[in-house]
Amino acid sequence: MSLFKKKSVQENTEPMNLDDVMKKFDRESNTRIWDGIPKIVINCILAAFSVFSIYVTLFATWLDEIRLTSFMAFIMLIGYLVFPAKKGVQKTNYMPWYDVVLMAVGTSSFMYFCINATEIVSRFKINNFEVAIGIIGILCLAELCRRSVGLPILIVAAVLIVYALIWGSTNPDFIARITEIVRVLFYSKEGILSTPINVCSKYIVMFIIFGAFLERTGIADFFIKIANALVGGFSGGPAKVAVVASALEGMVSGSSVANTVGSGAVTIPLMKRTGYKPEFAAAAEASASTGGQIMPPIMGAAAFLMAETVGVP
Repeated sequence: MSLFKKKSVQENTEPMNLDDVMKKFDRESNTRIWDGIPKIVINCILAAFSVFSIYVTLFATWLDEIRLTSFMAFIMLIGYLVFPAKKGVQKTNYMPWYDVVLMAVGTSSFMYFCINATEIVSRFKINNFEVAIGIIGILCLAELCRRSVGLPILIVAAVLIVYALIWGSTNPDFIARITEIVRVLFYSKEGILSTPINVCSKYIVMFIIFGAFLERTGIADFFIKIANALVGGFSGGPAKVAVVASALEGMVSGSSVANTVGSGAVTIPLMKRTGYKPEFAAAAEASASTGGQIMPPIMGAAAFLMAETVGVP
């Protein structure tokens, strides 16, 4: 009997695979597996995107439509390289042909608008070819949204588009309605290229690059050690460590899921060993990690969208 107990203890004390936990609970962490030369190539593309974003934000004086569409073209390229069609175990260095097609046509649609932005913006109407390009771009972006974020937000967007198509116009010509919707959604700054994308390209991506750089330096472990040194010796110390560590880590990552997995891998077992119930330990870490999103300098993406919407610097 004691042998079984010993085995059980050994199984429960095995180190957690943080990547597996993230893939299970965070859709954005469920990514393709690349290795060898393909991994190097994709890392170079990601690095090029980071340099491009920094240059455009700090130095470029491009037309907004050119800046935003070039940003979105990069997003389409990287998005399909990173996110598979469905969750689950992925083959190493494998990308199905239909993903290659979606990546190519999605990226090309935004690049077409980018190259011809000055001409398209100068005229109010779009031709049939541009309507087709716009529809392709919208559909490819919708599929990428499903892969990276999930269905709920996509369903809301689809309902609103259907509403605009059926009841949003008095024009009896159905084709004209579609053309107008595509023009607003794809070729104006009131649709895809509106406030969220503008804020993302200007601010959020810069903070993500900065946060990723800090995380790669191992600063998360440093934050946990600081928190343990500050409050670990007080009554209820492990829970206080969870709060302080999550606050410090939230200043860098801005992601509640990454925060929970990163610091929670240490603080939750620590709380359980000192007598806290597992439910309370998980709740304390989850609450602290969620609050970490709004710790200065406020890395949570939603905060930037709210500030831009209400006009607060």
